[in-house]
Amino acid sequence: MIIIKTGDKNLKNISSFVNDVKENGYFKIEEFVTADEASELEALSLNAFNKAEESQYHIKEEHTAVLSIKEEDTINKSYLNFLNQYFTDSNLIEFVENYFESKNIEIPKIFLAESSSTGQKVDVLPYKMHFDKTRYLKFMIYLRDVGKGDGGTTFAKKEWNTKLQKELLSRDALKEENVVEVYDMNAVEEITGQAGTCTVFDTNITHKAGQVLNKNKRLVLRIDTRSKE
Repeated sequence: MIIIKTGDKNLKNISSFVNDVKENGYFKIEEFVTADEASELEALSLNAFNKAEESQYHIKEEHTAVLSIKEEDTINKSYLNFLNQYFTDSNLIEFVENYFESKNIEIPKIFLAESSSTGQKVDVLPYKMHFDKTRYLKFMIYLRDVGKGDGGTTFAKKEWNTKLQKELLSRDALKEENVVEVYDMNAVEEITGQAGTCTVFDTNITHKAGQVLNKNKRLVLRIDTRSKE
């Protein structure tokens, strides 16, 4: 588990779940951080939104605010110091190395994202089922409870992601994000969970971002990792 203020402990050891992510493309980890840790991360994240410079916002709209954070930002800006551990955590790095079967990996960015309902459901990217041409392994940590309609990330289940997708990924003509029509809702899973829940997923699997439809505001901490090979 983590100690957010001091950063003198590693994140929860999740090495036993590497094969689950490899097998299914995604995996839900409950209590990746405790409820108390999630609450403290929530407070520190909101403080970061308040203090961040305009240039640090990846998105700043009425219903969506996203901060894009590099490792040097967590060193140079005191209000982002609490995120530094995610760039250096040995358990996290080991997990990514084992997943990609390579020591040549990186954590290019961390994102803090808060979103609320726009009052209507939309059917555009990233809220359509798709997969990414550029491959990342992402860690999506919910800092508030996420129930149905609260913006849970959604994935196509293993049985649906067949060799057809591998064939599609091998084509040079693919766009960066490729929309995939999934008509059978039994073939997908929306990840809900209490604050502290984390979903680890490979962006090669068919997925879509969670759209908030209820009055609750979703707050997530997303860690992007990738192989440099």
